[in-house]
Amino acid sequence: MRFTTNWQCNMGKHSILSASSCERWWNCPGSVNACKDIPNPTSVYAAEGTVAHALAEEFLRNPKQDLDKLIGTTRVQEGFKIEITEEMVDAVLDYNDYILKIQQDLGDPLMFLEEEISLDLEGVDADLFGTSDCTMVVPFKTLHIFDLKYGKGKRVSAWENKQLMYYGLGKALQEDCAEIVLHICQPRVEDGFSSYAMTDEDMRQFHVELKERAKEAMDPKAPLVPGDHCRSSFCPNRMRCPALHGLARDLTVRDFSAPAVVDTLSIDHIIKVLKYEDTVKDWMKQVREHAKELMVQGENVPGYKVVQSLGHAKWIDPDIVVAEFEDEHGDSIFEKKLLSPAKIEKLIGKKKLGKDFRDEYTYRPDAGFKIVEEDKKGEAVKLIKPKDDFQS
Repeated sequence: MRFTTNWQCNMGKHSILSASSCERWWNCPGSVNACKDIPNPTSVYAAEGTVAHALAEEFLRNPKQDLDKLIGTTRVQEGFKIEITEEMVDAVLDYNDYILKIQQDLGDPLMFLEEEISLDLEGVDADLFGTSDCTMVVPFKTLHIFDLKYGKGKRVSAWENKQLMYYGLGKALQEDCAEIVLHICQPRVEDGFSSYAMTDEDMRQFHVELKERAKEAMDPKAPLVPGDHCRSSFCPNRMRCPALHGLARDLTVRDFSAPAVVDTLSIDHIIKVLKYEDTVKDWMKQVREHAKELMVQGENVPGYKVVQSLGHAKWIDPDIVVAEFEDEHGDSIFEKKLLSPAKIEKLIGKKKLGKDFRDEYTYRPDAGFKIVEEDKKGEAVKLIKPKDDFQS
């Protein structure tokens, strides 16, 4: 494996048009100006992801090391103590297996790890750069961009992923390749590995569009546009954003004293509610969390109070409880059941179980219906309309 570096270091600088926030400012140009003075504090989840990325890079540089030896150890990241768990190691190994398989298929490509990729867009007065997790180059043939997503919330797709297209463009301007393949590696979600191939012409078109979007985002009067990108990009302005507040008001009530009657909603309004449901719920959650922080600090919010939240009861000393009740009640005080398929995979390992494990031993029970966007995974169910049923 050949490693190389070609970094354009921007240490100390902050890119307001960064690759990681590209999805946000691409869709909401006004967010650049709105977020510029808002601190974006880190979290334990972000710190956990950083540790996972570091492990992935370390292993790719030295695939012979035994990551299992690190399970149970801790690393301090951005003030948080992060434990390296079995789940983290499994995720890193899944990601690295995916990369090494493609690396093997490509022969001996150039590989760049944690490379800072910069863009210089004509007519855009701003620093544009970001750090790509892994890039492979087969000169004059293909360019592969890989991004590790350690989160296990919403699935991220490689399809027209703006962050990866940004990296791809930056690298394509340095290399002469006919095809660019983007890869999202999200090992902790189902079907978390996806790829999206682009031609050189596709990337040229993206280059043109990106320059226009960047110019618009740098306009101080650029509009705020609410949408799913508010939540998926963790926009720091989403709690105070007037456009998102207006969207929430429009979707839920025209006047807060008069909730919209569901049965009277038009199809157009229903589509709008479905489209922005998660975005509005996330905004409401942010408002509640902010209200709690204010009240804990002594602020009065009329009509509300802060109470102690208690979890489920736990045994102070399980051994004492067993000693007290086991003689009389025997095994009835214990619970024993087979682990779930996911836990069996984690215990034994997906490689040992084989790729046909789930097909041979598991099934997916019918859980009713759900609605998703047309471009999401799953075949549409053919339902019979009531009038069709009467005619048959």
